[in-house]
Amino acid sequence: MKSVNNIDPGIKHYGCMIDLLGRAGRLEEAEKMISSMPMKANVVIWGTLLAACRTHGNVIVGKRAAENLEKLEPRHGGGKVLLSNLYADAGRWEDVFSVRRVMRSQGMKKSPGYSGVV
Repeated sequence: MKSVNNIDPGIKHYGCMIDLLGRAGRLEEAEKMISSMPMKANVVIWGTLLAACRTHGNVIVGKRAAENLEKLEPRHGGGKVLLSNLYADAGRWEDVFSVRRVMRSQGMKKSPGYSGVV
């Protein structure tokens, strides 16, 4: 974009790339792109990576994405639900119960049919 069209990529361009890499299962590459972005990653970026980690069953990258998501928005119920489901898919039931306990203790709820993606 920059070299051919002289356009600086914005956060939405990076978001699209993270989504594409995530759909392709290239999660480590997506994480590297996030760390090399010239701007700070937002909730949408980390949520996109976390959702891709659930799709592909990558608990390691998913946990890091969830930690970064929590730093930005500690009460993001959707991220905690995704993390809990990722753990459940991997059969890590103690981790599932731990995440759910935190959600209950903080009075967190994820509204059905609500997406945090804008």
